[in-house]
This record gives sequence, structure tokens and C-alpha cells, in this order.
Amino acid sequence: MERAETAGLRVPGGCWARVALLGVWTWLAAAQTLTPVTPEASVPVNATKLSQFVPEGWLLEQHKVADLNSDGLADALLLMRRAEASGAPHRILAVVLRQRGDNAGYTLSELNGRLIPRSDDARQEDPMADGELIVRRGGFDIKLTLLAGIGSYQTATLRYRFRYQDGCFRLIGYDRMETHRGTLDTRDLSINFLNGAVVRRTGNAQSNATKEQRERLKTNPHRCFRELGSATDFNPL
Repeated sequence: MERAETAGLRVPGGCWARVALLGVWTWLAAAQTLTPVTPEASVPVNATKLSQFVPEGWLLEQHKVADLNSDGLADALLLMRRAEASGAPHRILAVVLRQRGDNAGYTLSELNGRLIPRSDDARQEDPMADGELIVRRGGFDIKLTLLAGIGSYQTATLRYRFRYQDGCFRLIGYDRMETHRGTLDTRDLSINFLNGAVVRRTGNAQSNATKEQRERLKTNPHRCFRELGSATDFNPL
């Protein structure tokens, strides 16, 4: 069964793997070691090469190239992490935009060091172990997988969709797919921030029977990529 469409926003890649998750708001309790952080590194505003955005003591873990702001130039989404870290390391996501001119280089557009949760506990699952950065013309998606760790059966797959609009990369879609690994009960949430549509689905991984509820957001603030906090705390409803 497909669980890959944001309340009217089509997500490239088709069906996602079913990931266990029942109640992301309850499994982030005392046993949860993932915590939001503030970036500790100094990322330059301008650079001629992508590698020059990486601060000392950090590594460029991934970079994806696309025309992110639809100006015809090849921009980049960077994923950087602290070089020496255990568990789920501190990471920084940065959007850098290509400037016109042979030697113009790149300019930092937005940066977020909080969205991907971190933990110093080596037993904690890494949110990027099955995570993914997906870029396209005009925006990008970020996929994270959160596991509650020892003593819990809860897991979640989260997907954020951003589009360049009004001078920032605006959050336009959000999917949360939850499963309980013991019972295989599922609970999904899909939000389209462009039209305020909300879709909730509940079911079980062993059955095709699902219940669906549709509603609309009561409030729908304009959220930019740089403003988002930790994925463990995000509650758009």
C-alpha cells in the first residue's frame, strides 16, 4: 500500500518502505535521547567551492546539486556533520546558491543545525541511516527515520518538502508515517501547507484496511527552512 503522498502534493519516488511508528508525540519521552541543538560551527557566507563551506572539524557528508531557486544556475544542498562523534552526530544542512559569473562562486542562502536530531548515545539510531536528501528544480525534500531506541517499539519516517518562495525555502509539505513494531499498527499524517489540507490514516501493516480522516489546518503560518527546530519536537497541528 502506498504511503507517499502529501495531502495533494505528489512526492517523487512513489511508495516508501513501511516504517513502524505509533504516536511520535509519546515515544519522545524520558527514554528518548535525541535533543535539538544550535549550530556550533561557523559557516562562511560566500565561497568559491562547496568544500569551503565546511568548517574545521566537520565533514561534508553529502551534497546534492540542482537549480534550487529556479534561476537557471546549479545550486547545492549540503549535509555536514561533526567529524568526531558517536551515536547520532551533530549535523548542519545548508542551502548554497550559485552566483552568476565565471568566478562568482556560491552564497549561503539558509542554514539549519537543529532539524536533524542528535545524540551522543552510541546506542541511538542515526536519523540519517535511512534518511535521504532529494533535490529538484525549485526546492528539495528531506527524509528522516526516527527510532525510539532501546525499550521502545516506536519508529517514524518523516518527510519535509520545501519550495523556494518569497525569498526563502518554504515548508510546503510534511508526511509522518508511524508504526508500532510489536503490533504493526500504523498511523500516518500528511499535510499540504499550500492549501491547508490535512489527511490522517490509521491501519495495520498486515492489512489493507485503513481509516481516513480529512480536515484543514486551523492556523497555517509561513515556515522557512532556517526556522525549523528539531524533528523530534515538530508538531504542525
